[in-house]
Amino acid sequence: MNPSVAITGLGVCSPLGKGVVANWENLCRHSPRPLGGNPSCRNAWIPRLLPRGMTEKNNGLKGALSLAQQAVEEALRDAGFWDGQALQGIDPDRLGCTVSVSKPLFQDNVFNVFPPERVNESIRLHFGMAGESRNVVAACATGAYAIALAGSWIKQGLCDAVVAGSVEPEPHPFIAAGFERMGVLSADGVTRPFDRDRSGFGMGAGAGVVVLESAEHARQRGQPVQACLSGWAMGADAHSAVAFNSNGQRIAQVITACLRKAQLQPEQLQHVNAHGTATRLNDRIETRAILKAFGRWADRLQISATKAGTGHLLGAAGSVEFAFTVLALRNQFVPPTATLEHPDPECPLNYTPRQGHAARLEHAMSLSFGFGGPIGALAVSAS
Repeated sequence: MNPSVAITGLGVCSPLGKGVVANWENLCRHSPRPLGGNPSCRNAWIPRLLPRGMTEKNNGLKGALSLAQQAVEEALRDAGFWDGQALQGIDPDRLGCTVSVSKPLFQDNVFNVFPPERVNESIRLHFGMAGESRNVVAACATGAYAIALAGSWIKQGLCDAVVAGSVEPEPHPFIAAGFERMGVLSADGVTRPFDRDRSGFGMGAGAGVVVLESAEHARQRGQPVQACLSGWAMGADAHSAVAFNSNGQRIAQVITACLRKAQLQPEQLQHVNAHGTATRLNDRIETRAILKAFGRWADRLQISATKAGTGHLLGAAGSVEFAFTVLALRNQFVPPTATLEHPDPECPLNYTPRQGHAARLEHAMSLSFGFGGPIGALAVSAS
């Protein structure tokens, strides 16, 4: 049994808005929400982004649950599995759940902390999902890893469908201080991927959730397929706890493995949603990795770095950006790298500066990396 993995539902909550429609419209009209800031425990200016309508009290477990429930309910409704009160159209024992959190959840202070798996457990119980269940921890690649795990459950026949993704609440000052100490935060709160003037990222809160389903199960219940998860690969770069090897070799190997699993040649891919954190080192390494993996075809890729619009959503980044990759295929539109005004000569690829555009897209890829070395690549193909 080797079923095809269909994508039948999406749910997104990010600083661009609540819901898939608001996120996509705001992303494509390149109007990131103005960034604000709050003093950290070291009196530095820590930029943070919250979804519209959220307050700074929505951190920790409460914030994570609020974001996750919104995104999960939207994705389940989109997939036709939720009528507002209960599951429908699927045996709960065959519906898996991996809505993952990448780090412990501090509530109000560092002494009141909940384990990351608490969110997935709560979501599973709230919506009545009784199939496979797991919280994945892979730093800022958590969302990509969760979606890859869900795809493997479908492929193995363990589930008919899986609710997969990740969530990141408003960062607690204790977490924010760590990023500030590493020197990866933007001084003015603006995330400028692949720009010569980039200085780091602003942190954001959000959640991205997809419903993956065996194509046969979707066909039997007459549910439209939005796209297919055609391939995935995971890997690690043990070069450093906080940096990747500057040659980009390990990232390139994961990209190549993902293409192989999707049975794609490099020249069959049209679009990449880059990890693009706007740090001096990461953007340069990612560019080198893409050049290694795609060779001469790299110049033909249409690449977006959507953190320019959302800020860095940390553990939620991989799943939100995967949703944007699905939407790019579904809408045949390459979203912009909204803040890219002065391309860095050391990043000489087409990163779609400022303005998005229509394009013919059949295959795309979303890339995610994390501190500690995790690397994730997800391939999406038109249904």
